[in-house]
Amino acid sequence: MNAVRHILLLLLAFVLQTTWIELMEISSLKPDLILLVLIYVALREGPLTATALGFAVGFLQDVYMPTDLGLNALVKSAVGFGIGYGRSRIVGDNIQVQVALIFGTVLVHDLVYYIGSSAIGLMEVPFFWLRYSLGRAIYTGLIGSIFSAASLVRRRILPI
Repeated sequence: MNAVRHILLLLLAFVLQTTWIELMEISSLKPDLILLVLIYVALREGPLTATALGFAVGFLQDVYMPTDLGLNALVKSAVGFGIGYGRSRIVGDNIQVQVALIFGTVLVHDLVYYIGSSAIGLMEVPFFWLRYSLGRAIYTGLIGSIFSAASLVRRRILPI
C-alpha cells in the first residue's frame, strides 16, 4: 500500500511540476516538488524503493523533455539511493534536519545535472549553479519545511 501511495505522490508532484509550478515562480526560481517527494520517499522507505522510484520519475521527466535523455533518471535514482542509504544515520523527524537535507540535496542534484547537461558548457556550470541552485535550494527547503510542519501537526492530531 505504501508503494502505491508513493507512486501516486510522485505522479502528483510530476503533474504539478510540469503544469502548475509556473504560478510559484519567483525571479525565475521554481521549487523542485519531485525532488521533495523523492526525499520523503527515501527517508521513509530506504534505498531500494527510492532508487527505483527515482529512476521512474526521472525517466518520466526525460520523456517529457528529452534534450538530455537519461540524465534526470540517473540523477534522481542516485539521489534516491544516497538519501535512502543514509537515512539510518539521519534524524529524519527533525524539521531542521529535513530542511538542511533538502537544501543540500537540491545543491548536489543541480550540480550533477548541470555537469551532465549538454546545454551547459563545463565553464558555465559554476555560474548556473550559483545563479539558480542556491535560490532553488532555499525555495525548495522553505516549501519542504512547510510540508514537514504540516505533516508533524497531522501526525499529532491524527495518530494513525
